[in-house]
Formats: sequence, structure tokens, C-alpha cells
Amino acid sequence: MSFNFNFFPEIKTDRLLLTNADINDNNHVKEVFKLRSSEEINKFIETKRVENLAEAKTFIMNCDQLYKNKNRVFWLIKLGNEIIGSIVIHQISVEKQYAEIGYKLKPKYHKKRIMSEALKAVLNFGFHKLKLKTIEAFTHKNNLASIALLQKHHFIYQPERRDSGIKDNRIWKLENFKN
Repeated sequence: MSFNFNFFPEIKTDRLLLTNADINDNNHVKEVFKLRSSEEINKFIETKRVENLAEAKTFIMNCDQLYKNKNRVFWLIKLGNEIIGSIVIHQISVEKQYAEIGYKLKPKYHKKRIMSEALKAVLNFGFHKLKLKTIEAFTHKNNLASIALLQKHHFIYQPERRDSGIKDNRIWKLENFKN
């Protein structure tokens, strides 16, 4: 892997800044809490919700530690000065050149091509900086917006596979044969 995990990789796109969640920034903690506790944002995600600001801080600390362990890159998505979502590459395996991707976006920003812009930038980072060959997404079978996003970015549904932890998740895979 040629990527240096000593410095966090901010990513700029035409409209967005993908940046590190700073545990010392109260606004970052509050926004992580909102993103990870919202019933509406997480209606298709069957993981435990963050219940308070302390748990949001713990989540950020865990992300930081996993980054240091070269296992996760968690970005907050900013549009102007507002944090509007998050996107993550996690379960990174250097040996297998594999990772998983996940994302959340505040509902008022849906259908504005924002997550598509963020996803394109993160896929580029994963394939070119981390030198991954495979990136997978686990998404709920009824999350039609997420499925459409994955299809737009050429992820292929893996009907023969199931998420062992969440029965309604379906697995989508994108492979880069250029590395």
C-alpha cells in the first residue's frame, strides 16, 4: 500500500469537502450524533443508534483508532460550512486489497447528486491511493436510493451472497482490474 496513514486525507470535489471528524470540535460531535441517531437517516440500517453526545465522541475516537490501525477512513461531508453527511471506507484489508463502503446523508440533501459526487471521490481514493481491487457495499434490500446509487457507479449485485449479520442486507461489489 502506497498510502501514508500518518496524515488524514481530506478530499475536495466541485462542491464538497470530505474531512476528518474532530473529537475536539463540538459541532462535529453534534453532527455525528445527528447522523448516527436519526430514525429517518438510519431507517434501512440495522445497527445500534448513537444515543447521546458521549456515544458520538466514542464513535469518533473509534474511527480515529481504526484509521491509525489502517482499517477505516471516516469522512464528514461538508457543503460550504455545513456538515450534511458522512462516508466511510472500512474493513480495509491491505493483503486482500479489499474494503467496504458506507454513507449517510441528511434527507434535505437527497436527490441533489451529492452522495454520487462524494462516492465517486471516495472510490477514486480507494482504488488509486489505497490500491484496492474490491470495494463492497452492504445495503438493505428496500433501500432503493442506495441501490440506484451503487448501480450508477457500476457496483454489481451479488445474489448468491448474504450479510451474515443482517438478513435484509444485500451485497454489491465493485472491482478495479486496472491496479
